[in-house]
Amino acid sequence: MLNKRKIILVFAILGFLPFWNRGSSQVSMNSEEADQIIFQGLEYVHGDETFKAAEEFKKLIDLFPNEPIGYFYVSATLQTMMDDFRNYSYQDEFNKYMDLAIKKGEEREKRGNLTAYDCLYMGGAVGYRGIHKALTGDWFGAFVDGLKGKGYLEKALELDPEFYDVYYGLGTYHFWKSLKSKIFWWLPFVKDNRQMGIDMIKLAIEKGKYAAEDAKYALVRIYVENKDYDSAFAMIEELSKSQPNKPFLLWFLGRAQFETGMYDEAANTYQTLLGALTASPYYHPEGEVECRYYLALAYFENKSLQDCQKQIDDILALQKESKKNKNIKDFVKKAKELRKKIKKDSS
Repeated sequence: MLNKRKIILVFAILGFLPFWNRGSSQVSMNSEEADQIIFQGLEYVHGDETFKAAEEFKKLIDLFPNEPIGYFYVSATLQTMMDDFRNYSYQDEFNKYMDLAIKKGEEREKRGNLTAYDCLYMGGAVGYRGIHKALTGDWFGAFVDGLKGKGYLEKALELDPEFYDVYYGLGTYHFWKSLKSKIFWWLPFVKDNRQMGIDMIKLAIEKGKYAAEDAKYALVRIYVENKDYDSAFAMIEELSKSQPNKPFLLWFLGRAQFETGMYDEAANTYQTLLGALTASPYYHPEGEVECRYYLALAYFENKSLQDCQKQIDDILALQKESKKNKNIKDFVKKAKELRKKIKKDSS
């Protein structure tokens, strides 16, 4: 259903949606000051307070200007917001911090003093670069970055076998790599490592110091994509207790409800999501158009054709935005096709 989201999911195999720092051998990185910044920034991220989170994580750049940690956190924060709110107007700023994270990591690598946490953040930044390459059609470059990012994560575990937060990234890598290569499972050298990936993520939830909450969000995405809807509903319910009406959860709740034929529930979820998107400081028409389209689909499947037509009309009212946004253009096209179906069913 979510074409652009599926592209991102292919490279979410890298596991680079925000996972967070564990203490290192350096005293400065184990300091209470650094810890407080990380936890406060995480709290802002989980509450969808992107601007506050970015400013908080920039304090890490002040503390560690020559290490990838702060730059990675800022880029991860921006990527999370862009994906959840479908607002990619911050892409240039994201690229800036992503590139700086990679640059700082490469400089440390040349000096031969990469630590486990450097490998984690370096791998994360390279993974984000892979996502960007995929979205721009550079699939070979994205594949190369995927393998490179995985290598950094594995190196982190070599340096510190008890670095459990790394299993969040490795687990999502193995799951999505297996899922997206399933057409090749008949080949002897291609394995289905989905369950192994899920088990790794659960290990990060159980023993990771900073990754536990984010790993749960990763499982929501994985459960829905894997059609394990009962597990998805349970995890969404758990996370919604502390973060009600969070767009990330609403996107996947609506999708799971729709795919299980719960059209009334899906419509209600998309209505709630629409309110959250349009009231947000991170609002972008792309998010509204996509949400209204899936709301229209839910109404169509539930035979509420008048409500469906209303959503289509609202989508077409935003048609002017499609001149500069391919994703909006795609959903406008889908909305017009749905309008034809309504006319056919009404005739």
